[in-house]
Amino acid sequence: MSAPFVWPAGIQAAAAITVDFDGESVEHRDMALPLWGRYSHGRYGAQVGAENLLALFARYGLRATFFIGAWDVERYPRIMAAIAAAGHEIAGYGYLHEDFSTLAAEEQHAVLARGEAVFRSVFGQKPVGFRAPGRRMVTATRQILAARGYRYDSSYADDDRPYVVENGDGSQLVELPVHEPWTDQPYYEKHRVPRVVSNSFVDEFDATYGIGGLFTLALRPRGDYGSGRGARVRAIEPLLRALHEHPGTWVAPCREIAEWTLTGSPGARPS
Repeated sequence: MSAPFVWPAGIQAAAAITVDFDGESVEHRDMALPLWGRYSHGRYGAQVGAENLLALFARYGLRATFFIGAWDVERYPRIMAAIAAAGHEIAGYGYLHEDFSTLAAEEQHAVLARGEAVFRSVFGQKPVGFRAPGRRMVTATRQILAARGYRYDSSYADDDRPYVVENGDGSQLVELPVHEPWTDQPYYEKHRVPRVVSNSFVDEFDATYGIGGLFTLALRPRGDYGSGRGARVRAIEPLLRALHEHPGTWVAPCREIAEWTLTGSPGARPS
């Protein structure tokens, strides 16, 4: 049995603010551009919603992790520059919102390589973290990620704290779990009002704090099932205030939490 997971000294719990960009790539995967009318929710997120989230994070001095598909990176250079300039981490999310659970190993390598090339061109470096679009992947995906030099994944929902994935080839990958009630999509798909979403996020964080866990918030800037709408973005503020008010809460980008899990905590359990 592994030792209990240990956060840095003085830390009770951790929180990662993450953004699944989910721009036009969501719609364009299945249809041709341009995307007008009812199919323009990804456009809203890329053109307006992401700016709203950036402004919110700036007000609270937060550094988030943006998971962005490389197709959206190429299509929206201005918002990409703004995200990078604000000091947020930018992590991998496939190329065109692929379903990794349907791709053979060589196809996954090809998609990841294509995205990494875009990241090097636009940001000057490849990503160290990954989240599968829709969080759909297979067990082999994590070994593929580790082989390509990724340090962490954030697609699973199988623990309350980070853990280390030990692959059969000796490579390691950190898993940063994300739980469905910590994401905005299921609430807004069911047409919940922002007040319900806000209260749920605060309650979920409070409970996670109580057990010393990792709270991985997952937001989307989209106009349909995301938090980027001007009428919805303020619903996140009570949670951000709670992160400040709970003593010993470490709020950091995914990369920093993953590095601690790999190198700092004696209780980072293998899986």
